[in-house]
Amino acid sequence: MTTDLLAQGHSIWADLAWLAIPARGLATAVFVGGVIWLMERASPFIGGIVLALPIVTAPAYVFLLLQDDPDFAAHAALGSLATVGAVLLFLVTVIALLRRFPMTVALPCGLLVWLLSGLVIRQLPALLPVSLAVFALAALIAWRTGSSVPLTAPAARGRSPLYETVLRGIAAGLLVALVSGASALLGPRLTGILSSFPVALLVVCSFMPRRLERTGMRAALRATQIGLASHVPFFLSMTLLAPRLGGGPAVVIGITGSLAVALTLGLLRRAVLRRQAVKSAAA
Repeated sequence: MTTDLLAQGHSIWADLAWLAIPARGLATAVFVGGVIWLMERASPFIGGIVLALPIVTAPAYVFLLLQDDPDFAAHAALGSLATVGAVLLFLVTVIALLRRFPMTVALPCGLLVWLLSGLVIRQLPALLPVSLAVFALAALIAWRTGSSVPLTAPAARGRSPLYETVLRGIAAGLLVALVSGASALLGPRLTGILSSFPVALLVVCSFMPRRLERTGMRAALRATQIGLASHVPFFLSMTLLAPRLGGGPAVVIGITGSLAVALTLGLLRRAVLRRQAVKSAAA
């Protein structure tokens, strides 16, 4: 009887874990639609910061914890943390190429850089200092190459109709479901790397040229670069706290830390704009 109950419980948890695929797809669909809505109505900077939040990644880890133990999730988070560095290099490539080339050229080149970076990361030891070093090196490259990219840009050209925003979200959701289905069949290292695959970013980038000028696209992607710092608290929490406190508390603490970083970045940007306004008024 006890064996049957344990088997039944394991089957239920396995079924719930496979729900991660459509759940992550749904989360991505809503998230991408919201980011596009923000970029068209607020500013490229705000949209970029929100786009960088681990809103798509977090549900993957929630359901990963239903399928595997916290140690597996912690090991996967090491791969995800390092792969954020690959996403930074993806953005470095796209931002640089957008100066002279259209998004249709910049995006495949950026994806190639992400793929090559991911292959290198896969060969590195799965250690926290290594993952942090990879992220720090990529962040330094992004800072040096992006410091001259202005964060202030013209507003979006018009607004997308509701059906168009919904279709974009659905496209992103289906792509995320496909990637999640593939990662569910792999080990923790590859699962972590694929969990950080910039699916939502790819979809948003592909639709940017319809609403934003070239300067607006570069500003939004530069803001996304800066906002990727919000991934660090989440993956650190999963790596360090999940094996000790359990998956649930680690996810909550990680998301809280990510939101705190994003809010801090937004407030700092607001303070900079206020100082610029005061200087302009004084002049």
